[in-house]
Amino acid sequence: MLGKLLKYDFKNLYKTLLPIYLITLVITILTVILNNLSDTSNLFSTLNGLMILSYVVILMVLVIGTFFLSIRDFYLDFATERGYLTNTLPVKKSTIITSKFITSIVTMLSSLVVMFISIIILIIGSGEWTSFVDGIIYFFKDIPGDAVVMLILMTVLMIAAYISGLAVCYLSIALGQLKNNNKLGFSFLAYIVIYIIYEMYFTFALTFIGAISPDFVRSLDSEVGVIASVNILFGILIGLVIIITAIITPITNYILKNKLNLE
Repeated sequence: MLGKLLKYDFKNLYKTLLPIYLITLVITILTVILNNLSDTSNLFSTLNGLMILSYVVILMVLVIGTFFLSIRDFYLDFATERGYLTNTLPVKKSTIITSKFITSIVTMLSSLVVMFISIIILIIGSGEWTSFVDGIIYFFKDIPGDAVVMLILMTVLMIAAYISGLAVCYLSIALGQLKNNNKLGFSFLAYIVIYIIYEMYFTFALTFIGAISPDFVRSLDSEVGVIASVNILFGILIGLVIIITAIITPITNYILKNKLNLE
């Protein structure tokens, strides 16, 4: 059943995302063309400036829009009339939530791939491909092992933080739909409250770690290198993000399973 849910959710998201991907690539190509023509006349120079602005905007839309589309899809399935159809499906609420997580992560990754392809096209079109490749090779040629670990941990932390951000939004919607009126407004209000608690959790957790392990904190300053200290911090943050996400998600599942309000 998860496969059918994934197919349905992907269809809902990509029917909006695919046109955005196409627009992104078109704007990228136009930016390359106008950039190469910008020295030939003031008109092309002005158009190039406008196109660069459009290019920056579309990249922002690509990433931010993907996230909000995922949140919108969750909201529609649990806080609007579409929820009646969702509620009649012979499947656990946890499976539906899992599908939402998977489709959101995959679509975000696909949007990042489109962004990467767009940037590569821009680099090739500007004639800087060789310099770009040489810079990448030079960067990774003598990079220390701790720096490689840092990049890996940074990537894991970003993914974990994205999933955790989705979990916070899903819980906010689950709480907001408990109200009969203005569910969107109450969802937003719930998000503000949960976000404050979320930030307090990290502040308290890091302070607590520092309080109970002062020797460990001092060793980070004196005995461990800067990059190694950052890696330890990233590792702690990843653990904290996983813990809070593991707490939030079951609460969302409980509310939608036992307190789903379709009025």
